[in-house]
Amino acid sequence: MKARNPHIKSQQIRTFKPTRKPAGVFTLSVAFCDATFLVLAFFLAVSPFVMQPGININLPESPFTGGARFSALVLSITRGGWFYFNDERIDGELLPQALAESASAHPDTPLIIEADERAEHGVVVRAWNAALEAGIDDVSMATRISAMEELP
Repeated sequence: MKARNPHIKSQQIRTFKPTRKPAGVFTLSVAFCDATFLVLAFFLAVSPFVMQPGININLPESPFTGGARFSALVLSITRGGWFYFNDERIDGELLPQALAESASAHPDTPLIIEADERAEHGVVVRAWNAALEAGIDDVSMATRISAMEELP
């Protein structure tokens, strides 16, 4: 006669299956997409702080007299007398034509001239005259706000 094993039923019920499955291609691609979106979000968050990379301009100081205009055209003049308009370097002879094209495309848009404090005065005046000849009536100079004195 065969001996009866009282644990047969409980052994059949307690079959252990592994709880972890190997990572599949779908799981790895989701992790890669998450990392990509995080890097993209970082660059989108930091990009407004980068205004004009590559153009080194040291603006002269002045007391605050006006506010920034976000829809204005910006003409940058470096210490060496180079012109940058619409984030492109422009030759001095082509500057009036580029300003005229922008003035006709965007009428009544002001122009802000960002000139380095060591830029030659003649170069800045030539840019100002080119803007007036192109039909831009509202031309202003960008300056760095000087620190205000603390009152006791």
